[in-house]
Amino acid sequence: MKERIPYTFELAVLKYPEETKDLISIIIPIYNTKELYLREALDSVADQTFDNWEAILVDDGSTDETIKKICTEYAEKDSRFKYIRKNNEGALLARKTGLENSRGEFIACLDGDDAYHPQFLKKMFTKIKDGNNDFVWCNYEDLAGKIKFSMGTVGAEDCRFSENSLENCRNIGKFLTNLWNKLVKRSIWAKILFLQANCICGTDTPKVLQIIYYSKKAEFIPDRLYLYRFSSVSSVTFSDSLKQLRTVQYTTHIIVVYLLMKRFFGTDEAELFLASRNEFRNYFLLSKKAIIFHKIEYVANFVPAFLRGLKKTKNISFFKKIVLILACKGCPLPFIFFHKAKNTWLAIKAGLYNYCT
Repeated sequence: MKERIPYTFELAVLKYPEETKDLISIIIPIYNTKELYLREALDSVADQTFDNWEAILVDDGSTDETIKKICTEYAEKDSRFKYIRKNNEGALLARKTGLENSRGEFIACLDGDDAYHPQFLKKMFTKIKDGNNDFVWCNYEDLAGKIKFSMGTVGAEDCRFSENSLENCRNIGKFLTNLWNKLVKRSIWAKILFLQANCICGTDTPKVLQIIYYSKKAEFIPDRLYLYRFSSVSSVTFSDSLKQLRTVQYTTHIIVVYLLMKRFFGTDEAELFLASRNEFRNYFLLSKKAIIFHKIEYVANFVPAFLRGLKKTKNISFFKKIVLILACKGCPLPFIFFHKAKNTWLAIKAGLYNYCT
């Protein structure tokens, strides 16, 4: 079967080709965010101890008129806030619009319902400048203070950036696959290919992968400088149809990552990478009807690539991977090691699982 490439990618067209030295452009996509959360996010920007910033508020076609009122209020009060309203196309293309209208030497991201620690910009700026880094990333915590997140078992001393771009891309997880805990040179962002699609979830990984690929040097800051509203992204808040769409989009986003890896490193490495990504198991949650309804019939073309990658994988047995796939489909095989995976995916089906972007 000939592999079809169903996606269109585009580079951002920068409105201001000449960047402003030492300026940080903060891109904030907004869609019907609660007033309390949005004000908390914008106040956290205004309260930064580092003041050389601009905040680009991209209203992604919100139906709540309160959004326009709040954004206009902040823009009138402080000229560093820039308000842009566009048609609804999803957070992915909202960030593209923000990038196209940025002036800064560096790009930061903030979700409209999250917040920054008062020293987020100062500490990130100091680290990226002093270390001559292409990007820096930091720890984060729950905005409500109920959950303490970290890099897990990876300590600051282990978060080194290799000179081998393939190794870095393979280890994307150690950098965290989120945009909002990073400060990146705009010259790196300008190289990123944006998928031309309305996506509501799973949009960060393809961009972070490209940032890693084009970067030569990066450093980790162990401080918890980003405040993430974990409870607000619970899939329980979504309708059944939207939960199904999220599953579709988590499937398509890993295929996009596969296509990028193939572009960067060739088919063999792309297949190995595809086989190592747990997100591809979302595919096996989709019914044939759902695949056709969401017009992703072409996803079947990537199943052979996935299986070839499994066969090439050395560190995890092919059999164990297949059992994990069967577990995703609810097959009652009596092996302890896949019970957790099975329960996780059953929870996703029931809408009881928390996703992080």
